[in-house]
Amino acid sequence: MQKKPKKKSVYSQYLKNERGFNFISLLTMLTVIFLTLPFLVYALQAVKPTNNYEELAVYEFFRFVRDDILESHHYYIQDHTLYLLQANEQTASISKYDSLVRRQIDGRGHEIYLRGVQFLRFQEEPFGIKLIITTEEGVTYERLFPFYNGV
Repeated sequence: MQKKPKKKSVYSQYLKNERGFNFISLLTMLTVIFLTLPFLVYALQAVKPTNNYEELAVYEFFRFVRDDILESHHYYIQDHTLYLLQANEQTASISKYDSLVRRQIDGRGHEIYLRGVQFLRFQEEPFGIKLIITTEEGVTYERLFPFYNGV
């Protein structure tokens, strides 16, 4: 058998001269990862979407109540219920029913204005109605509705 002399490869020569290269590159890579990891966690928390469905639902409820008040010519509050006397001689009532806020016309019907309500209170103020809502999540919202039509 013939013994052929081994050719020296460029790659084998390169690896012999760079024996510590893998260890240094590993240490550099770990350093970069540990330095950027806290920033990555902070960036992921900042991107987290927020759910403000409850807040939007309460503001929409406030808009419904404002529209009802504008259409009425007189109001009164009795037993945690707001009664609005409307122009067509009907009485609209807004009250809490279980965890709902509902609107009824002359004690009939059941129109749901808001869900997930723990507490609802109406207060008479010198120039309008103050409405206080506490949701099941524990957030409290207040709004003052001026009454222009005279009581």
